Amino acid sequence: GLLRFAQDYHVAARILHRSSEIDEYSMPAYSLIGQSIELSLKAFLRAKGVSMKELRSSIGHDLVAAIRRARALGLDRQVKRRGVRWGAVDALSDPYKGHRFRYIVTGTVSLPPWDDLDVAAKSLISGLYEHAVRASFSRAAGQPLLTQRARFFSQSNRGTP
Repeated sequence: GLLRFAQDYHVAARILHRSSEIDEYSMPAYSLIGQSIELSLKAFLRAKGVSMKELRSSIGHDLVAAIRRARALGLDRQVKRRGVRWGAVDALSDPYKGHRFRYIVTGTVSLPPWDDLDVAAKSLISGLYEHAVRASFSRAAGQPLLTQRARFFSQSNRGTP
């Protein structure tokens, strides 16, 4: 479920970011992609047995803390790192966890390159799909879902510009 939400937030972020009706540096788009990355990491952590209580108390919305914990539990074995720049996610973490994308705050904020965040979100979702299915279902029950991988990624992409 968390990974499915991550996919939906990623699609929503991409639609918004590509819209000609808003600025390239849309705060809602950055908020949505941050949500996608957060949910992907939390899907991995839950599959590794991290409790909801720990996710709330130790990680919250801190993307750096989530990455650190996920990498300690083997994230790099599940997600192909080619092209993923974790530094971009690190740079997104402070304004994301401080809700800078949801509330007006005076001053400037330095935003990481969108394409780096997009690659990170896409890599997490794609790389964790099989892991999430196997962690959530028995081998027999999960097998049909693994064969529907393409459908999982295309259903929420309908109408994506």
